[in-house]
Amino acid sequence: MPKALPRLPLILLGFMTLLTFGGPIAIGAILRGGGSPDWPPDRPIEWAVLAVVSGLVAVLMLACCGLALASRGRPGPRR
Repeated sequence: MPKALPRLPLILLGFMTLLTFGGPIAIGAILRGGGSPDWPPDRPIEWAVLAVVSGLVAVLMLACCGLALASRGRPGPRR
């Protein structure tokens, strides 16, 4: 019987997928408001959304890479 896949990497991948599609949409929607819809953002909320979305992507990416490295296990002796 095959070993069941762990759920945590799949959940993290799902959140990464949501942020990949929803993050730019959220950033674009927030950047269109305010006095100037151009770059650089002129309101603190615009900077906050940009920082939160970017930070979440970075944290999820590191978590996925960390789980991949941790799940590799120690290599056994070669036969």
